Amino acid sequence: MARWWTEYALTRDPRLDTRVSDLEDRAAEADDTAEAHALLEQAAHLRREAGHTEPGQ
Repeated sequence: MARWWTEYALTRDPRLDTRVSDLEDRAAEADDTAEAHALLEQAAHLRREAGHTEPGQ
């Protein structure tokens, strides 16, 4: 349920969804593993924050 809520929260905020997708895409294309890891950490942080939003926010 928590994962579903996170995805729902991201879908409700197109700018945030785009930002997370961009970070994940950039990580997939990164040549440097440290850079890829940092980008994925940023995306994961945004996903966690989205998962903590309450209904109606």
